[in-house]
Amino acid sequence: MELLYEENENLKKENERLKRVHDSMNGTLQAQAKLIDQLKSDLDKLNDEYKKQNVLVQRLSELLVSALKACPDLQLENERLKLENSQLRRHANLDYNMVLAEENVKLKLENKVLRVQNDALVGKLISDSDKKHS
Repeated sequence: MELLYEENENLKKENERLKRVHDSMNGTLQAQAKLIDQLKSDLDKLNDEYKKQNVLVQRLSELLVSALKACPDLQLENERLKLENSQLRRHANLDYNMVLAEENVKLKLENKVLRVQNDALVGKLISDSDKKHS
């Protein structure tokens, strides 16, 4: 009888623990359900916005295609300008590199001149210092 009483107490404790776990899980499930509902709502809003933007892009694309068809010269002009632009960029880049190279040579020469002047001034200072101490 005592063993049954002890087993009964253990089962009651286990039952209470399982009820608490169940209540906790229910709370978590409800919170997750609310979050899922919010996410579904957000997704619906984003889908609506996507559809509106898609309609706008399609309409603008149609207008662009019709404008290009109306002006085939515009397409050729656009290609010509792209080619000219790339050629100018390459040419400008070469000119810029040449300018940089020339400036680099000038700066190296100036650096050498300044080193010579600096060495001369240091030598003069040492010489003047030796004369004062002599």
